[in-house]
Amino acid sequence: MLAAIRAMRHEALAGGKIHVIKVGTSTLLTNDEVGGQKVSLSNISRLVELIASLRTSGDHVVLVSSGAVGMGCLKLGLSQRPTGPGVKQALAAAGQSRLMRLYEDLFAVIGVNVAQLLISRDDFSDKARFLAVRNTFWALLRLGVVPIVNENDSLSAENVANFGDNDTMAAMTAVLLQADWVFLATDVDFLYTANPKEDPNATPIYAVEDLSRLKLAGLEASSSQWGTGGMATKIIAARIAVCAGVHCGLVNGEVPERIGQMIRGKKEGGTHFVALKGCASFAQNDHNRWIITLPPSGSLTLDRDGYDAVLTHHKIRTGMLLKCSGEFSHDEAVALFFDGKEIARALVRMSSAAITEEMTRSMVGLRDFTRELQSAGIYLDGYSSWRKGGHKGASGEMNAEVLRQLEQDGRVIKSDTPKSSGHQSSVITDGSDIALMCTATIKEADRKASSDKRVWSGSYPQWKRGETPPGL
Repeated sequence: MLAAIRAMRHEALAGGKIHVIKVGTSTLLTNDEVGGQKVSLSNISRLVELIASLRTSGDHVVLVSSGAVGMGCLKLGLSQRPTGPGVKQALAAAGQSRLMRLYEDLFAVIGVNVAQLLISRDDFSDKARFLAVRNTFWALLRLGVVPIVNENDSLSAENVANFGDNDTMAAMTAVLLQADWVFLATDVDFLYTANPKEDPNATPIYAVEDLSRLKLAGLEASSSQWGTGGMATKIIAARIAVCAGVHCGLVNGEVPERIGQMIRGKKEGGTHFVALKGCASFAQNDHNRWIITLPPSGSLTLDRDGYDAVLTHHKIRTGMLLKCSGEFSHDEAVALFFDGKEIARALVRMSSAAITEEMTRSMVGLRDFTRELQSAGIYLDGYSSWRKGGHKGASGEMNAEVLRQLEQDGRVIKSDTPKSSGHQSSVITDGSDIALMCTATIKEADRKASSDKRVWSGSYPQWKRGETPPGL
């Protein structure tokens, strides 16, 4: 299946690379002489020239453009962005046509055709629509058209989930298309160790190979009344991209030529979030890439057994959970946490209500945290015996006779029963429905897979065909 998809992509795009470029309101608009806003023709024209240059070299470009609301304010002569029910949608409707007309005119000067795609979160939430949108993109690129993408703000409801910002939508589009790069334009040259506008000691970061180890100060939302993004949203978008094998670049929108520099490998162009390439465990297929783009409706916190199941692509059961948060239904996406970090996204087979009910039923006799204690270097003499009532515990602890009766009734999982077995421990998600979202976890899963393969290769010659070496 994966080989077929790659062949179809190669045939559709004639082998060229795909670059997704996202520009925000801060790139498209600038301050005028009286303190208001105006269109930055200089920035937009240079961006158009860059895209034309990339296409001349044989690559394909998708442009994700914010700015409909800001353009709407300019079109209607508003000096400030108003608020109120339906106002954002109205401004987006007024501004989107003006924005597309601007792009149409500028690209027409250099003989490039463009197409408008207004997409919503629902286009990613349904797998069939996810694949249909991808095929539309591929067809446009095959026809030599530059797709210009924006969220369908004019029809979005305030209480309906949306992308939140076009940085996220750009990353999700890059994942959808199996792009080589996604570039996020901003108003600074690099990602810095702190906010350079407030901290004179802030230093630029040229490359980020592991986002889980990134320590930054002063991340905040956009300070512009016209935009919705900020540096924090760009970090989230970069994480989505790199976990799906897409390089992410953070560049100054006022100098779009730096995008070309980053593609050519010059570190001075901006901050490069390095994609996970060559790892067997990162999202390689459409199903996993689709899961990465889904908005999590809740979260599950795993114990060590659950984390090991994620690493080895095995099923996660209710007995591997420490906590269930949020409200979600069967077949919705959730975030998986371990040790305080989100490590993966998964599609669940059970609702949050069913999971909580089963967790409550299994914990009546106190949860056995023996393995968690041992993994933290804590060993309690007689802990297992204490769990079974052999020692007096804290006030209110069930005695051995009560616990045994509950076990017989099926209301409590026996303390010596593996948490992953028995009808009380239901399957929450299958290994194929888990997409890893943490660089460190992906690398650990890859090392574990390689280690298991080496163990098998080293042990097999000592055993007859059909037998399993010890420990496997």
